[in-house]
Amino acid sequence: MWLRSAVLGLLLLLPGTGLAQAAPLGGLVVTPGESKDAAPVRLGTTAGCPAQSAGYYATMRGAGLPAEGLVIVPNGDVGLSHNGPFEVPMALTFKDFAADNNVTFSGRYDIVLHCIDPFTQESHGEFTGTLDFVEPARYVAVGTAKGPQRPSTPLIVPADPPVGQPSDTPPPAPESTPAAAAPAETGGGQPFLHIATGVVGGVAAIAAGSALRRRRSPTD
Repeated sequence: MWLRSAVLGLLLLLPGTGLAQAAPLGGLVVTPGESKDAAPVRLGTTAGCPAQSAGYYATMRGAGLPAEGLVIVPNGDVGLSHNGPFEVPMALTFKDFAADNNVTFSGRYDIVLHCIDPFTQESHGEFTGTLDFVEPARYVAVGTAKGPQRPSTPLIVPADPPVGQPSDTPPPAPESTPAAAAPAETGGGQPFLHIATGVVGGVAAIAAGSALRRRRSPTD
């Protein structure tokens, strides 16, 4: 009996077991607040994570899902804020999650975003919201969790540029070709051609003059 109690006590101290409850930090706002299950969903916090948190993840708990919750936002830190609210996208749609986990959503589900230390997985607090699947393929966020039908601002997620696409960094300028390396026919070849033409013309003129003088001189 004492061994079972000791193991249970240890589990309560370990993060990510689903048994320990982290401090509530505020609510979650689900956008769209009401939609079909195939819509991309954002989760917005009502405040920032504690300063000691360097990451987050989100889970969903309810009928047909694991007791510790289904991870719907994996460990990350993109967009994390310590000073005010921030938004994160769900990894998949509710339709995809239902298909991947062979579950039909029905009734109410709690969504929790955990502010964590990514290395130890220790939770420093949670933001929570509730959804009601009034139909298997349609949900409505409950109370203050119900956000607008459309996002009010674009969600900017940094990413590497696709292969073959230019990045923000301009490419290095091509090296200039030294003037001495220019082909002879496009550089100094033309002056030589002019000189050669002049020499040939001069020789031809001298030959013509000599022939004319011999023609005019008396014969013996």
